[in-house]
Amino acid sequence: MTTASSHSSPISLHHLAFDDTIRPVIGELAAMSLSNPTDRDYAAFIRNGPSLVAIAARCTQRTAELERFIELAQVSAPYFVRNHVATPHALAILNEEATLALALLPARAPADRHAQREHGFALIRAVQELDDPALEPLARAAFGIETLSATTAGAVATNALAHAVARYREGASDQSPATSHSVEDAAALRAFVVQVPDFEALYRDVDVHARAAARLAAMLVERDLARQQHDDIAMALEGAELQARIALLRIAVASAHTEIERWSRLAGEVIPHPTPKFAATLTLAAKMGESLRDMLAAHPLD
Repeated sequence: MTTASSHSSPISLHHLAFDDTIRPVIGELAAMSLSNPTDRDYAAFIRNGPSLVAIAARCTQRTAELERFIELAQVSAPYFVRNHVATPHALAILNEEATLALALLPARAPADRHAQREHGFALIRAVQELDDPALEPLARAAFGIETLSATTAGAVATNALAHAVARYREGASDQSPATSHSVEDAAALRAFVVQVPDFEALYRDVDVHARAAARLAAMLVERDLARQQHDDIAMALEGAELQARIALLRIAVASAHTEIERWSRLAGEVIPHPTPKFAATLTLAAKMGESLRDMLAAHPLD
């Protein structure tokens, strides 16, 4: 699979060597989702969590490919652009998932905190160009971005230095199944867009993870636990709660999802008192899903 930097400079989309191979296209939220997890799996998800540095790097690569497509489309025949309209749709979907992953996941290391903060600022700059004044405060809340002060400036500088050191190392060692793609991967990207997620399975996942979280929370209260047992269960509880949130976000951001009331009702049942940060993330996900649906309606696949 090629990246943007490895290409020569084709004149238009007509001159690209498109790959007809239909390989898996996996978004960041899907890559983090656990299937039939045990308590040990939940705990391991927290103990060995995804690298926010690597997620942000993949998002940057996809953005570069999206910009590349737009540049080439401007000098290509309209019929050819229409034939490949699934490519920008797919790249947009993948990057919306990445944005939600970066907003949701806890940033435990300085490099991850920097990657999360920088992506939050990039999102704020992007929404400032849109005609929706509600988006900027949502973006700020979802990423926990506050006005920089003398107290926080030192931590920001430390995080930036750690990020500069970590981004190459973590990019090389990251084991996430999430995928990156070039404009040339048109066949795979189109297959990704037309494939409708199994929403019933995702709704079941929310319920499974929420029930696991309730069970683990009860274990912490009801049992006399040794310190290590308590820590293991607490970590599994955090993992189950995160997995429920991941499934909720996957449903919300999916362009094919239309059962908005059902989703809102389930989100309220599973997370009746969300933090302001996660409440903003949920709202942002719903707006992203709506925007993606509008984009597909305006530029449907042939």
